[in-house]
Amino acid sequence: MSGRGLCSRCSKGVGRERGHCRECGKTDRLLDAHRRCRWCRDKARSRCPDCEATGTALVSINGVRVCDRCALRRRLDHILPADRFGPLHLLRDVIVRAEPLTARRWLNRSEELLRDLDTGRIPLTHESLDDLPQRKAIEHLRSLLIAADILGPDPGRALRHLENAIPDLLAPLAPEHRRLASRWATWAVLPRLRALNDDRRLATAVINSRRKIGQTANFLAGLEDDGRVLPDCTQHDIDMWFAGPGAARWSVGPFLTWARRRGHLPRSISLPPAYKGTPEAPAEADERWQIAQRLVRDDELDPVDRIAGALIVLYAQPLARIVTLTTEDVIVTPAGTRLKLGDDALELPEPFAATIQQLPHRRRASTVEQLPTRWLFTGGHADKPLSVNALAVRMRAIGIQPRRHRIAAAEQLVREIPPAMLAGVLGLTIGSINRHTTTAKGQWATYAADRQG
Repeated sequence: MSGRGLCSRCSKGVGRERGHCRECGKTDRLLDAHRRCRWCRDKARSRCPDCEATGTALVSINGVRVCDRCALRRRLDHILPADRFGPLHLLRDVIVRAEPLTARRWLNRSEELLRDLDTGRIPLTHESLDDLPQRKAIEHLRSLLIAADILGPDPGRALRHLENAIPDLLAPLAPEHRRLASRWATWAVLPRLRALNDDRRLATAVINSRRKIGQTANFLAGLEDDGRVLPDCTQHDIDMWFAGPGAARWSVGPFLTWARRRGHLPRSISLPPAYKGTPEAPAEADERWQIAQRLVRDDELDPVDRIAGALIVLYAQPLARIVTLTTEDVIVTPAGTRLKLGDDALELPEPFAATIQQLPHRRRASTVEQLPTRWLFTGGHADKPLSVNALAVRMRAIGIQPRRHRIAAAEQLVREIPPAMLAGVLGLTIGSINRHTTTAKGQWATYAADRQG
């Protein structure tokens, strides 16, 4: 008898070929005459009752099997009905265009919050969002609402979060130290932040200030562990603190300077100069040009990596400047493509002129990707660019050491181009140019070009 002596799995395939499905690519599958597995045959026969699309997998929503796109629409109708023109109505079209499975999962996690915001049970304000738990989820939703023009921008959000976080940062300290550090933060740190009117600079300054306050709390906590207070601090305590590992320890310098000036720290204490980082040697010329050639020739590189890499390796741009570039900084005319890095726009050669026009590059079909953005290098949030750390990781993945290659590019540029032109075209500061000129033994120390004539 045909099939005798075979296991149940193999006996099912008697008379049929087992192999590689030509549609899904899976191996060791029972194939039909068209070399399709059972799953692909069922998929070809399936039809969505909502949109009548065929050839797609169906999922069950409330007992009805529909395609992924219609499943997302049905789920969305349950949370934000199309006939209810609430505050979040404009978000519907953005969500419907997103990748269905990911968007449905996000809706399942955010269902109650979205419904409460749309019905008014939770006021749609930045202050209300600040009071909610699940910080990361709230920040993601906030960025979507801002990008969709449902919620206005909140440039002071970072500063407000820092103000609210200061009591928590200083909570472990003894009352005397907590009052002292709080006075320093209130009268020396926060006023400088409030004076900043540039959103980009403010965001960076808030991060740095938070680090300073945190390190100040750590320093004072160390004194408390030894049973002493700040007025009892000795030179040995200061030297041991700054001799410890990590550059973050140097963030306590501003507090110690403030405390010594106001008599909270003995005036005999000597503080070290400001931390200038660990000197780093520039990349070798051959290494740099090999990477530059790859950036020019390798069309398989991601446009984000290609443009960011070129700005570092060829134009000595720091990561913090690259991530803040916007679509308005790219100027496309019949005469060519230019990029505004300084007061004067930089003429981009090919292939970078064509590649930069592909930015911002959409890599996924998530909800964030469906919203317009002004950033050339987009991040995970709709209203924020790619972070410096994330871009650094991407650069190292393609063989670029951002600091070493930027230093090498700067030293070559200052040997060939007058400082005033570098400052105007590349946005480099005169102080930075002079440092590289001295290191590279450039001939521009006495250059006195007047660009205002």
